Amino acid sequence: MKVKLTSACGLLLAGAVVVGLGPSSALAQETLKFGVVGPMTGPGAQWGLAAAGGVQIAAKEVNDKGGLKVGDKTYRIEVIPYDEQYKAAVAVSAMQRLVNQDGVKFVFGPVSSAGTLAVMDIVKDTKTIGITGAYSSKALNKSNPYMFRVYSVASDFAEPMVKWLKKNLPATVKRVAIINPNDETGWDSDKLLSELYKKHDYTVVGKELYERSVRDYIPILTKLLAEKPDLIDVGTAPPGSAGLIVRQARELGYKGHIVKIGGSGPRQIIEGAGKEAAEGVINYLPSDEQNPGYQRLSDAFKAMTGNQMNPLLVNWYDGAYILMAAIQAAGTVSDTDKVRQSFAKVLPHKSVLGGTIRLGGESMYGIDNAFLTPNYIGVIKNGDVVTVGTAE
Repeated sequence: MKVKLTSACGLLLAGAVVVGLGPSSALAQETLKFGVVGPMTGPGAQWGLAAAGGVQIAAKEVNDKGGLKVGDKTYRIEVIPYDEQYKAAVAVSAMQRLVNQDGVKFVFGPVSSAGTLAVMDIVKDTKTIGITGAYSSKALNKSNPYMFRVYSVASDFAEPMVKWLKKNLPATVKRVAIINPNDETGWDSDKLLSELYKKHDYTVVGKELYERSVRDYIPILTKLLAEKPDLIDVGTAPPGSAGLIVRQARELGYKGHIVKIGGSGPRQIIEGAGKEAAEGVINYLPSDEQNPGYQRLSDAFKAMTGNQMNPLLVNWYDGAYILMAAIQAAGTVSDTDKVRQSFAKVLPHKSVLGGTIRLGGESMYGIDNAFLTPNYIGVIKNGDVVTVGTAE
């Protein structure tokens, strides 16, 4: 099945995506709608497609088994994805359409921080369950109990990664340059990484922010390379942009180390940078690609879309099952207060990869609305991604 996307701007009035309409799913007499809001096109498309794909695969599996049983009713899951283009205003339009026109009470996304912050009031006022992918520390707070986060973020795994760098890179690697997008996600990343590198005795010799529409990074790279960094951290750059940064840095003669502590996409980095330039790039990974569960999802996504899977899909797939378990535990598809309170009943939850997903966040956000997921460290070697450790 090919994925059909609906534009949040209303320019493409395609219908909703319905998954898993096999013979067995006909047994389900009711329909339960899940929305997905993420960048399906543009620089962050790999992340948005991962969100949609993870939810769609989980929904198809449940539908193929007859649907989701809640109380004395059984529901067929219908997934409605909207492209928010990594723009806050478009994310607002998508959320309004899902809630007001499509009648959706459960939304995966927005994926972006800017989009998430822009829809916070809608989520709260309409009591819609939002499961965001935002990295921003502002995405979760106790005044909005309806917003949850689907995976661990940099504040959870960045320090373990910096410690790994300190232990595994040569002692001569001391000077760090940091590159991030000029938006809510990038600002958070820039602050966090700067503090962590300094804490672990690195010297931050340069920092640059860029607009997400930029494709020519030569000017900022030239400025940063003049400071002679031993390590460049491309932060939360979308995978395609990170690939371009890596390639252009190598073209300028940079031979030092490169790390990406942020949104994952090592195979897109290889694609954008080329095999030779990408060699040795260190990545945060939300999943271990050698895991059988990962391979199963990768095959399912390829069959569904014809495309290669981004590793973040694992988190959205797990998140879909966690939401469905919470709905079942609450015994309702309409009372979102009962559903949000049920997350504490169904977590911890076993990931498709075998690790444990826990509920947390109160110490940082004042509310336990974060899904704390396992994290890994990978290195690009000979055009492939090799898992070399964990970031916990």
